[in-house]
Order: sequence, then structure tokens, then C-alpha cells
Amino acid sequence: MRTDFETLRELIAGFSAGSDARPAEPTSDGLAARRPRPPLDCQGPDALVPGPQESYPYSLHETFERRSSSTSYGTEPLEAERLLAMVRDALADDASTWGQDAASCPLEPFVLLLRPRGAEPGIYRVRLDGVDLVRPLPQAEEIEGMAVQKEFARAGAIVSVAANLDEADAWGGAAGYRFTMSRSAALIYSLHLRAIARGLVGTVFAGFATSAVRHLLDSDGVSRHQMFAVTIASPLTEPPDEAAG
Repeated sequence: MRTDFETLRELIAGFSAGSDARPAEPTSDGLAARRPRPPLDCQGPDALVPGPQESYPYSLHETFERRSSSTSYGTEPLEAERLLAMVRDALADDASTWGQDAASCPLEPFVLLLRPRGAEPGIYRVRLDGVDLVRPLPQAEEIEGMAVQKEFARAGAIVSVAANLDEADAWGGAAGYRFTMSRSAALIYSLHLRAIARGLVGTVFAGFATSAVRHLLDSDGVSRHQMFAVTIASPLTEPPDEAAG
């Protein structure tokens, strides 16, 4: 008869990075390569190719001084190409930092353009070499259900990064999951700081509910799992009478 102690010991062992005597092993069958993730069915492949970024108006030091989390958002639309370029550049930083390891466990950012300027509202996937329009936005009620807190659905955009946990597990077991989760968080925080450096606001959060985006983003929670997310929006402006007073 298995005891709780034995179960807990196996769980802890699964999160071990391993050693020369006992290397870490995949926690599944390690056959992810034989189960390639089905390609995402996009309504508009290569819908946009964002150009080079303009310089940021705030320095890194100023950005850290200004940085805060906010769930109060203005209604000014976001420049779609500039936002998508920020996501692409954050993804490129991940690829250049981790090299072949990043290629073994690639990240897949999705952008819900809720209030854009210069592009149609919709769900977009960002790649290093372009942007795909996945599908139109769902109803507002569905977006609220995806985003954990209703306030998040009032942002100008929501960016969620997904990863293939099956591949991560086959690559490094539990260490592969930690590696992929750390990179996902780094990408989202990098994007958050880039947004702050452009005078925008937002907050990071744990990501979309898997059940809510299973069909919308083809996320089964394993081969495409939504890891981490951030809201981005224009800042809330005070009404003229409050600003004057």
C-alpha cells in the first residue's frame, strides 16, 4: 500500500535537476518528438510583418522608477504594429539568449488585440519572422472568462505566451518545465517593461484558464499550454475637472 510519504518523495524527486549518478529523467514517456503538435489553423497567415522599433522614450532606469502594476486602463487605442514588434523583439531576445535550448522548447506568444490602431481587432500569433491572424476576437463575455479577472478584458491588449510541455518534459524532465516556465516569465516581464518604457500600463498575471482557451487557441494544456500573460493599455487619463482640481 502506497503512503503519502512515498508519493511526496516521488514528487520531490521528479523536480530534482539530477546528478552524474542519477540524471533527471522525463516524467512522461519522453516521446514528444513522435507526437508533433498539430499546426495552428490561422485565418490570415503572415498578416503583418512589424518593422524596426523606434527608440524608447524612457531609459531603463526611468522605466524601473515608473514601473507598477495597473488594472485601470485608458481607452486610447494601441498602435498595433508597435505592440507586435515589441512582442517579436522580446521573443528574439529569448532565442538569442538561450540558443539551441530555446529551439528545443520554443515559446509561442499570442496577442489579443482588443483596442488596436492600424490593424483589425483579433487574436494574433507572433513569430520571429512575422505575425499570423489566428481568428477574430470572441465575445466580450468570453474574453472576461479567459482572463481570470474582468478588469483584464478592458485593457488594450493581452499577451499570453504558450509552450509545448510535452517537448519540455522530453528535453529535460521537470527541469525542462522549470526552464520553460522561467523563460516564459522572463519574456512577459520583458514585454511589461517595454510597454512601461513607451508610457503604457498593465499587469502580469498567471495566464489564461486552459479550459477557456482550449478551442480558441488550440490549447490542450500539454502540447500548447498558456504559461504566463500580461495586459497592456494606454494610461487612464483624469477627467478635466479632476485634473484641474
